[in-house]
Amino acid sequence: MKRAVVLFSGGLDSTACLYWAKKNYDEIIMLTINYGSNEEKVTNKVAEFFSKELNVPLRIVRLDFLEEFSKLRGTTLVGGETPKVTAKDLESTEVAKETAKSVWVPARNLVLISVAASLLDALGGGDIVVGFNAEEGATFPDNTPEFVERMNEMLKYGTMAEVRVVAPLINLDKKGIAKLLKELGAKYEYSNSCYMPQGFTEDGKPIHCGECESCVRRHRGLIESIGEDRTIYKVKPKV
Repeated sequence: MKRAVVLFSGGLDSTACLYWAKKNYDEIIMLTINYGSNEEKVTNKVAEFFSKELNVPLRIVRLDFLEEFSKLRGTTLVGGETPKVTAKDLESTEVAKETAKSVWVPARNLVLISVAASLLDALGGGDIVVGFNAEEGATFPDNTPEFVERMNEMLKYGTMAEVRVVAPLINLDKKGIAKLLKELGAKYEYSNSCYMPQGFTEDGKPIHCGECESCVRRHRGLIESIGEDRTIYKVKPKV
């Protein structure tokens, strides 16, 4: 039996991974990690929606120490205000790197994968499905093929059962992910990419700010790939 834990943070990437895993594994568990991020309450509601929508069990784990360490570093994702960007800013490597620095959570992917690995080790092994992709890999070193390769080497020594990291989106940008979401029939409008979400609509769709880097990347990817974006924005991004 093929088993997978999907690290689910509520955005387009992890939503695509969840739908992909549903087609490729016999047993799936969604794992959402809380660490005091600004979008935490929205993320949890989004996770609960997709858990019910796809009939996949959900585990939510809180890591107080990661919240403490994030505040120690001063990341804007935890208790701060993230920078506003435009579509033009996305073309600037310098701006992208500065934004990445501001939202960096200390060793987040290393920690999250370790938690997922511990769960799978307890269950007898399986795959950790992550939403790493080429677009974010350009500015986040822990979203790259090299990171996945080295994590898998470490897991050979760090778990008793056979556990590995699988990154189905690793060669895709946001446009490729948007295309995959459409092919999989995903209800992406119920996902949340926003660093500073503005709550929910009456029918349960997250309201995106439309001004943070994540919102702008989301909108650009959807419009340029599939020609539509059903996401709700407080301020609609310009592409």
